[in-house]
Amino acid sequence: MSLTDILELNKEELFEKIRHGLPLVQKTQNLLDCKDDLLFAWDAKDSCLLVRNWRASLTDPEGKHASGGIQCQTLIPANAVGLDVDRVLASNEGSLVALGGPRGVTILELPRRWGPDGYFKDGKAKITCRTFSLDTQLFQNSPLEVRQIRWHPHSVSDSTLLVLLNNNTIRVYNHAKLRHVWQVGPSVMRGTSNTSLTDFGEVAVDFDIAPAVKPRNADQDNVTTADTTASQRNQTLQAAKSVQKQAKIEWPVLVLRENGNIYILLTGLDSEKTRLQGPITITPQARDNYGLESCALMVIPSLPPTVVMAESNGKLHHALLMEAEAAEHSFNEVDDFVLIEPAEYVIHVLETVELELGLSSSSKTGAGTAYNCPIHLKRDLINELRYFAYHNAGLHVVTVSFISELQRYLDSEAEHDRLELTASSRAEYILCTKFNSSAEINAVLGIALLQMPAGVVILLGSGQVVSLKLVIDPQLLVTPSEHTKTGLDIDEQESGPSFVDTIKLLLQRSVNQPILADKLSSPSAQESYELLNQAIDVLREQYLKRHDLVSTAFARHINQIQLKKEQQLQEIQDLEQERELISERAHKLAERFEEISYNQELLVRKCYNLMKQANAALPNHIVAEREFSQEVTRLNTVTKGLAASLDAAKKSLNKQRYHIAKSQEELKQNAYELPENQHRTIKEILTQLTGEINRQIIDVKRINKIVGM
Repeated sequence: MSLTDILELNKEELFEKIRHGLPLVQKTQNLLDCKDDLLFAWDAKDSCLLVRNWRASLTDPEGKHASGGIQCQTLIPANAVGLDVDRVLASNEGSLVALGGPRGVTILELPRRWGPDGYFKDGKAKITCRTFSLDTQLFQNSPLEVRQIRWHPHSVSDSTLLVLLNNNTIRVYNHAKLRHVWQVGPSVMRGTSNTSLTDFGEVAVDFDIAPAVKPRNADQDNVTTADTTASQRNQTLQAAKSVQKQAKIEWPVLVLRENGNIYILLTGLDSEKTRLQGPITITPQARDNYGLESCALMVIPSLPPTVVMAESNGKLHHALLMEAEAAEHSFNEVDDFVLIEPAEYVIHVLETVELELGLSSSSKTGAGTAYNCPIHLKRDLINELRYFAYHNAGLHVVTVSFISELQRYLDSEAEHDRLELTASSRAEYILCTKFNSSAEINAVLGIALLQMPAGVVILLGSGQVVSLKLVIDPQLLVTPSEHTKTGLDIDEQESGPSFVDTIKLLLQRSVNQPILADKLSSPSAQESYELLNQAIDVLREQYLKRHDLVSTAFARHINQIQLKKEQQLQEIQDLEQERELISERAHKLAERFEEISYNQELLVRKCYNLMKQANAALPNHIVAEREFSQEVTRLNTVTKGLAASLDAAKKSLNKQRYHIAKSQEELKQNAYELPENQHRTIKEILTQLTGEINRQIIDVKRINKIVGM
């Protein structure tokens, strides 16, 4: 198993087909996408979509248990796709796939899945799928180009697609039908009088959707009611109320222009009326306005939302989207038909991360050798602190550290807790495809993120596939729990940083050694030698040197621990001696305490008797006391008499009970019993009398019968 291809995808039939249709002129694209356990890839040669169940291939790499031994399925569009597809985007629920290109967008409807392995139509090799082309005539009759496509996260039917065009419009499609056209800037058409706007970077290059918010103005509750058409006015009152409830939620759409200005479009999902605000004030102010060559925008749904702005020179700006205290007016747009409202939001940039776009040669240094290329951003759905930046020179993984600090501050219940954003973000160069100064590139043509287990699949322009496993959360490996950290805040302030934090700081690298991907043509001997020297320098400066520093820190820490151990052992011996002395003193004090307690008790008794005798011997008594004493004496005498009478009564009662019991026993003994002979004789006499009586009765009955009575 290759270390750069953990899933062994280079041997798959899916990528064998794709290699034959890779473009000759390379640029960064995204021909891969993943939804749950399905990996989608676009085959440009046959104009079809290939699908592979990557999770099933892990458990059954040879495909023996798959339906019919199918390695991958081919989804053939019902209508021929005549686009140069450069991006594949599956919908949120995985029911549709958008195939986007510079000259149009096609939506492919996925078939149903069933069977043990979850393939489409139980593993059928080739399936014809319904396709819908969006505004074909519009792209044929005008020089419009597609800049970005995104599925709306609030689509109930999982079919709402937003398409950004280079004329500063966002077209909203639902079930392949055009629903709305949102203007996000001045009308720009290449080849017309407005071409000067493109020179000033007024064209929108990217957009993203922020989490939903409630409108500030109360008038926004009646937006949809005021803008209803003639057909909507015939709806029932209940339907109108439901529309009003939906209009209370707005989805901010952040639009990035090439000159670095950011506009925000506030609108509902099914709303015709929109509110465009901007350009949003970016603080702190910078001379270059945070990007004169902006190329990508991404919103991370944190609280508040985190905005990532990318420039083609490799700079990434991390900022927070916050509500402004007061709405700010912006300058008038060139296009008078675009109404721009005062901005209700501000963007505060917290940090700037600069990516290393390729490994520069050591022999060619200078400002003129910097490499620029468009940066593409992709969110990590597993870990919101992390996102991916891919480009012509490889792949970076960027971890935004201040999002966790914001979350900790929001979850904290301490009243005096302060927000201090001290941790800086980390950018790791995972895959490098450009390591010399030649004009040839090995661009990233596709990236797909896998879940459970987490991983990433990268398709390069050379046809090579790189599949790597990802750690879900890197902080789980090295960072202690938040509970322990908050409990030790006071100790850390008193004793300084912990040893673990010190080791982390020593091991933290500014540059890492990425994976070097094969190029289309092998480098020369001189380039290979320079690359080897550079790799050796990086290993020495960023790895071995830091390991030596860590080894020295461990030795110093071990010496300190040994010294503390010896001191603590000596203190333990001293404490043992002190404990023995204290034990002996405590034993003596206990004996002395018992003796004093016994003597004290004797003295208390003597004092009590003396006080009693003294009170009895007093010559003068109070009348009440004397009467009370006499009454007590009388009651004592009466009580004694009653007690004697009670004893006498008990004795007489016992005597009576004894005599009664004795008389009962005598009565039982004096009872007369006949002898056995007499008893037998009487029994025989009675038997004879009974027989005689029976005969007489029979005679009487016979006589009566004779007489006729």
